[in-house]
Amino acid sequence: MKGIKLSTVVIFILLILLLSSCATFQPTYVPPSFYLENPQPVVLAQLSLNERLAFEEGWNSLKQGNIEKARKEFSKLSRENPFFNLGEGYCRLYEQQLSEAEAFFLRAVELNPELISARIGLATIYEQTGDEERLFIQLREILKKSPDQSWARPRYDEIKTNLARSHLKKAQEELELNRKEQAKEELLKALFYSPDSVEAHLQLARIYRSEKKYDQAINHYQVIYNLKPQDKQILREYAETVEANDDLSQALGMYEKLEQLDPGNKQVKEKIEFLRNRLGIIELPSMFHEIPKSQAITRQDLAAILAVKFNNFLPQPSSPPVIIDISTSWAAKFIIQVASISLMDIYDNHTFEPNRPVTRVELADTFYRLINYLQRKGKRIIPTIPPDRIQINDIPADNPYYLPAVNMIAYQLMELSSQRRFLPDLPVSGIEALRIADILLNLIK
Repeated sequence: MKGIKLSTVVIFILLILLLSSCATFQPTYVPPSFYLENPQPVVLAQLSLNERLAFEEGWNSLKQGNIEKARKEFSKLSRENPFFNLGEGYCRLYEQQLSEAEAFFLRAVELNPELISARIGLATIYEQTGDEERLFIQLREILKKSPDQSWARPRYDEIKTNLARSHLKKAQEELELNRKEQAKEELLKALFYSPDSVEAHLQLARIYRSEKKYDQAINHYQVIYNLKPQDKQILREYAETVEANDDLSQALGMYEKLEQLDPGNKQVKEKIEFLRNRLGIIELPSMFHEIPKSQAITRQDLAAILAVKFNNFLPQPSSPPVIIDISTSWAAKFIIQVASISLMDIYDNHTFEPNRPVTRVELADTFYRLINYLQRKGKRIIPTIPPDRIQINDIPADNPYYLPAVNMIAYQLMELSSQRRFLPDLPVSGIEALRIADILLNLIK
């Protein structure tokens, strides 16, 4: 009996071993925890049939977490095939080999920039490592190709807001330390992530305005105004900046819009009236803009230069002089203005000869009269060179134009040529006359 029982036990054990040897153990696979998006069909269509079958088999294995089988299928593709690099990148990502995965994804994108799945892989890595700037770039590239991509869109919207807010905070910290250049860099970075940030545009506009870089300030005010056209404070700052940039006509239009938003504002009304008065002088005929092109300006050109450039210092004539030959001149109102205070002569027969070319000595005489007029009005204009040290060899000392010519040299508004020659009878170009007017304006200021 004892022998029988032992045999039964042995048989039972052998039976268990036999059954065990026949059983097939299936390993348990864990699907990836990261997002996987199938490559676009139009991109997959670039593969041959065998390549496509190998990739799709590997991709399905990857989704199941069977990395060994996935890698076996992907290895059937050339290493220069973007889909091999895509598949191997996700295998490395599954294994948390992030640097290697990044390299494969970058190679896939290099081989095929349209491969959105590779960019999603890169974005996944940067999201895991907390590299927000690289993450933003990849999300933006994904949305360029697929604007409604459901995985990228919410992440993109959130991260661009976070990055913009971070740079705005840094900019404020730099401004508190009076480090404007560093603040501008941070604000520009904020605008890279959020181009419609009113706060960033406004800070930049105010910085540029404080630096008198009006063109840059105006660009940012324009964006803000388009975003918030009913904001009175923004419109006022915009108008003030345009006015400071000497675009009075545009500034007037802005103040008129501001008056519509704030009809009871007395200061705005006064500013509108002031600009309208100024524009009566500064809004120029088209011929004024032709002066810089002229190689020989005329008397009407010179009158216009004086009246426009020095409009803040010259009065409006209370009783205009009689001049009989300027009714068809484009510069008639300017001629009347400068002739009424004797900056330029009216001849005995009441003519002005507006089309007669101006010589160098006539130009010197006109600017000498202007300097004397301004000095009588209390403007301090000091010569750079003492007049008694100046010698001119081609104008006699008893010539009525000698003193004006000497003073033009003394104020360094004009120059002598070789051998101390003034060249009194040469014509004057528009560029030279405008340059002299600008130099004198700077001497006054």
